[in-house]
Amino acid sequence: MATDSTVTTPRRAGRLPRALRSRFFGWLVFAGVLLAWQRYASTHPSPRYATVTDVAAKWWSEILGGPLPAAILQTLRTMLIGYAVAAVLAVAVGVLMARVRFVYVLVEPPLELLRPMPISAVIPLLILYLGIDDAMKISVVALASFFHILLNAYSGAGSTPRTMMDTARTFGLTWRQTMAEVVIPAAAPAIFVGLRSALAASLVISVVVGMIAGNDGLGHLLMIQQQSFLVTDLIVGAVTIAMLGYLLNFAFLFVERRILHWHFGATRAQD
Repeated sequence: MATDSTVTTPRRAGRLPRALRSRFFGWLVFAGVLLAWQRYASTHPSPRYATVTDVAAKWWSEILGGPLPAAILQTLRTMLIGYAVAAVLAVAVGVLMARVRFVYVLVEPPLELLRPMPISAVIPLLILYLGIDDAMKISVVALASFFHILLNAYSGAGSTPRTMMDTARTFGLTWRQTMAEVVIPAAAPAIFVGLRSALAASLVISVVVGMIAGNDGLGHLLMIQQQSFLVTDLIVGAVTIAMLGYLLNFAFLFVERRILHWHFGATRAQD
């Protein structure tokens, strides 16, 4: 049977209209969802529902004179301290595991035993040893964030191009200089992926641990509102957490682009 040797190139998919490729379209869809929510809650009055306008008014009153600001600050304090501790330890351990064989064989077995363990199984033990104060909550957040950063730091440092390592040896760089000037910069994009993932996880865990064993923060406030069946207040709390997550991610991306400007510049040049 004869075959046609001509290779046909698939047609390129047509480009979407410019408006559909902009962030404005996403916000427009989100606004449409809010309008639908407002209409449904207005036309179906129920204690289980709250209109968008009611939630907005309640959020503003809570920010001005309610317990929300204090709860936000406490949650952010717990989250950021735990996140910072996890970032420092995870980057150091991940890079050393990737570049020093002795460190890898020493810490890999216990870390692989701990990594699959759900954080909910660790919280009761930490409460037993640390109580329900800040030490316990910070430890939970740090532990939950640690592995997000560790795996990316290990992967990034372990995939440093051999040519870069050979160049470092050729120029006579010491081990410390090679780590600081070659390995860590090469691993930085991967490390920042882990840091971004851990940032979201740390916010979630700081709220959850407040629900389980906290005496302050957004998680504790949400539990009080749920027990009192304050639906509008519950939605206000959920909306506040979503806004915090968005703002934290926005700030992280801003810092990332300033620190890794060389990486994004090279990526744009390749495109």
